[in-house]
Amino acid sequence: MKEINKMKRKITIRIQWIGILTVLIAGLAASAWAAETPKPLCELQRDLANLRFGMFIHLSPATYLDVADQLMPDHAAPRQGKDDILGTADDLSPALVNPTKLDCGQWADAAKSAGMKFGVLTTKHHDGFCLWPSKVSDYTVAQGCKRDIVREFTDAFRQRGLKVGLYYSIRDRTAGIADQEHGGVSPAQIQFIKDQLTELLTNYGPILYLVFDAWGNNWHESPTFADIPYPEIYRHIKSLQPDCLVLNHSRLRSVGDVLQIELNAGMVPQEGTDWPAVGGDTMQRNWFWRTDFPTLPLRSVAWIKGKLNDYNQRNMVFQLNCAPNRDGLMDSNVVARLAEVGEAWTPPPPLETIPASWRDWPVPSSVHLFTGTNIARSKAAHSTADSTSFARGLTDGDPFTVAYAGPTNVWWEVDLGQSYPLAGIHLWNRAQVKNDMLERGFIFVSEMPFSSDDPATLQSQPGVTTIVLKEAPGYPTPYPVGARGRYVRVFSSDTKKISLGELEIFAEPAK
Repeated sequence: MKEINKMKRKITIRIQWIGILTVLIAGLAASAWAAETPKPLCELQRDLANLRFGMFIHLSPATYLDVADQLMPDHAAPRQGKDDILGTADDLSPALVNPTKLDCGQWADAAKSAGMKFGVLTTKHHDGFCLWPSKVSDYTVAQGCKRDIVREFTDAFRQRGLKVGLYYSIRDRTAGIADQEHGGVSPAQIQFIKDQLTELLTNYGPILYLVFDAWGNNWHESPTFADIPYPEIYRHIKSLQPDCLVLNHSRLRSVGDVLQIELNAGMVPQEGTDWPAVGGDTMQRNWFWRTDFPTLPLRSVAWIKGKLNDYNQRNMVFQLNCAPNRDGLMDSNVVARLAEVGEAWTPPPPLETIPASWRDWPVPSSVHLFTGTNIARSKAAHSTADSTSFARGLTDGDPFTVAYAGPTNVWWEVDLGQSYPLAGIHLWNRAQVKNDMLERGFIFVSEMPFSSDDPATLQSQPGVTTIVLKEAPGYPTPYPVGARGRYVRVFSSDTKKISLGELEIFAEPAK
């Protein structure tokens, strides 16, 4: 009996050591790819652009509800539940998400048959439900179906030679992460976001890119880049996976390594640009599965092929959403259509030369803002229509109120009251809809009143300093001045409605 007990102890010790070694080996393997010297950003952008075609996969509690879009748990107005929101842990059980026949291998096979090179999964949408067993949330698969869907997805796609990306909504109705009007964001909630991103970027291998939604937008009660500082989250991601590209549902270069264009929602690429981008659209009419999907028409092969050819020429990867059903499977008509696309479409040759416009990409570390007092605050502002109602939001000190100008009102002007040596200007974007950002135009600075509404005339007016706008303003976009001025005019070259959040002006520090 003593010998048997001694043998049992030896076996137990060996098993414990094997377990410890397994964990250590797994940890070393997981950190091996993270510790490699990161590639230059422009090379990562080119590598992504050359993937050409990928699958977007939306799965959440919304998959299991057949209600109107405006009542979906991730977009609904406050209406019920302990926190007055439909679709949070308070009123939708985690058990609702129960894909009993989940087969991520089927998704991957379907993607590969179409010629896709990667897949992106919605790990957490605006409702806050996590498709992985997050240790910092009680609204996850761990409290529901007991399946780590993120794990099954990443394993299945990699086993078939496909890369994986992850979608993550910053807006979280369950955790209460929202804009200031709907509760704001606390330091603890920022840490919650970091903790969840750490789980996703340390437990599931190398991630091609992480795309954010409902952050810095003007919809879905999104927190702003002031509520949650973009550089802080960006640095956190890069500390975990330096080669993981960071994308955001925005056309602003300063808040993403690559642009994410939500084509299905009316967002379009900026005219005349060749910047790297991912454009997302849907195979069916919605992002999430509905019960009538198996009987409804899908995007045609010709439509998908046309989009691929068009967008690939512009350095945009086309990302086609294919929504799994409640069993966790792609419907048979979707699988068949993807195979037809693969038969009809031939990818273009790879992009070899990196466009010059990619080499000055404004990642957070290269964006240097001005400091000091905003001397434009509370100063008189007006627009082309000479109506303060169009321009009062430009100098109210709040970047999240909006100054409008329509097609007939194409400039805003601020009178500083006296002349100052100006160091620089911040333009804050606050687009009310997805495409009304200021993208082309000028900033004019002068000590004397402007003599004309014509930009060509102003550029030749003595004493006027002209600054050319190169892209949509970020949160914010800095423009150096280096000249004296009392009058500052922002002119839009677009013939569309434009909205700006704030014009901040900074004087040179006193010597």
